[in-house]
Amino acid sequence: MFKNKVFLSLMLIAGLTVGATASAQVYVAGTTGIAKWNSDCDKGGAKCDTSTNAFKLTGGYNVDKNFALEASYFSLGKLSASATIANTTASAEAKATGFELAGVLKHQLADGLDGFAKLGIARVTADTSASLPNVFSMSADTKSTQPVLGLGVTYALTKDIALRAEVESRRVKIGEEKNTVTGFSVGAQFHF
Repeated sequence: MFKNKVFLSLMLIAGLTVGATASAQVYVAGTTGIAKWNSDCDKGGAKCDTSTNAFKLTGGYNVDKNFALEASYFSLGKLSASATIANTTASAEAKATGFELAGVLKHQLADGLDGFAKLGIARVTADTSASLPNVFSMSADTKSTQPVLGLGVTYALTKDIALRAEVESRRVKIGEEKNTVTGFSVGAQFHF
């Protein structure tokens, strides 16, 4: 069911792209950066890595000069933890990816410099695994629908190319626990 909704959403964006190509209302963007998980996985002597590489690919449609719609695929990297138990190292990790749809409010700050705020909804998949060698191994995934918030700026290099920087906050559900992941990213945006 969810795959059908994502497919229909992407088809809608593709249709908007064809209809709006001549008027520079459609754009694509790619960003990369750091995701910071706010997990307390370092309790009880465990070592925990909560900062990881992340990326996002976005397609957008400018409804007017102040509002846009965006659809994105994102990867929040992985949260990893390890602990030594009876001279054996146990490990666990969680990887999060997903799709999001968001409304974007834009405001011109200076010539060529625009600020934006976005609010949307994301379908997030968290793939988790844990193991203690020669004792057990397990894996699971949790899918959830979560809010996404973001603030950012774009700086126009040319009429069709801009630099993009943003800060975003998403929730990731792992089992019954929710973690907030804050992303800091930079990249490029191309208008058609």
